[in-house]
Amino acid sequence: MKHIVFVVGNYKNGGVPMRSTNLANAFAEKGYRCTILVTKEIAENIYFSLNDNVELVSLNEYVKNHKEQRDRIKAEREKVIRGIKKIRYFSKFNKAFDKSLAGKIKGLRLGQDIAVFAANNPKAVFITFGLAYYEETFFAIKDYDCSVIYAERNAPEVEFPKDNEQKDYYISLVKQAKGTVLQTKDELSFYDGQLKSPVVINNPVKAGLPEAFVGKRRKVVVNFCRIALQKNIPLMLDAFLKLHNDFPDYELHIYGNTVADNEVQLLEEYKTFVKTQGAEDFIKFLPPCADVHEKIRDAMMFVSSSDFEGLSNSMLEALAIGLPCVCTDCLGGGAREMITDEENGLLVPMNNSDLLYKAMKRMIEDEALRLKCSLNAAKVKESHAVEKIAEKWLQYIDSVT
Repeated sequence: MKHIVFVVGNYKNGGVPMRSTNLANAFAEKGYRCTILVTKEIAENIYFSLNDNVELVSLNEYVKNHKEQRDRIKAEREKVIRGIKKIRYFSKFNKAFDKSLAGKIKGLRLGQDIAVFAANNPKAVFITFGLAYYEETFFAIKDYDCSVIYAERNAPEVEFPKDNEQKDYYISLVKQAKGTVLQTKDELSFYDGQLKSPVVINNPVKAGLPEAFVGKRRKVVVNFCRIALQKNIPLMLDAFLKLHNDFPDYELHIYGNTVADNEVQLLEEYKTFVKTQGAEDFIKFLPPCADVHEKIRDAMMFVSSSDFEGLSNSMLEALAIGLPCVCTDCLGGGAREMITDEENGLLVPMNNSDLLYKAMKRMIEDEALRLKCSLNAAKVKESHAVEKIAEKWLQYIDSVT
């Protein structure tokens, strides 16, 4: 069986760690050796469980335990860099050649820590989420007979640099991956046929979610997500304030997860805004919790106001537990990939608080629509079960490595 290594940044309560954990658990159950390699920080309180046969590795700790090997790899690469620098003394007269040499130096310096792990795990298949981790891994594994698959984690039109030269550089790197896994058809179209053997595989729905609720729903609108700029929480707040004028007995509950310092600051800004609106009694920011799905399953609806997403895990999970969903048709195409308007949810244009308000109001007032959306949404739980999505991944990995 192949050794499959998922490369992530922070292992915290977020979309990429959850996606990698769900897949690694499913792969391990089929007998594959699986590792989640964390290049930054591993949080203490994680709300999803890891299979006993999946190894969680802190790259920083791994390098500390292999210091001599890391020093040797660094010294070997620095020796090559010194040789290239001598050549660059003459290559400055040829811009294209000089640029190529500069790229080689960058590559040799990048991923020296991941190279230590690759050296001890030859022939491993690395799956990287995001450009930065792909770039590091791409240059780290070159000498160790390993493979790398790039997995898109967000809307690529946002993920990639705006500068055309930088954008072309990263696309040229992704084109050299053994394979590329996109979450949506919109993500695939961004690359305009430039990739080698790309495939669209939607995110899995996590196992163990509660059954869809049937009965009279609470007068509560819910969201659970990271408190990040891309989620455009102000749009949701503005739309809900309008809704509250029509339905003063409704509340908005946002279960917000903060990973970075700037997200903590954003959360405080949002709370301050709610306070200035005199809305503290009916707009509530709640801490993330492991049983959030049980807490929200009988809510009136789930609302997402994002500007861009890869394929939102919270939206998938809301659909899977039969919550009527109202989502912005955001960049990345994740909402459009999963929601057929008026069949299993409502789609609204981005950045339009009036239309978001009207869609929420319609979902409250139209009981037949709400029931239809709930029943159809819950089908996602079966169609996107972890086992089914994992099997698609394994078939693809075997076909390209």
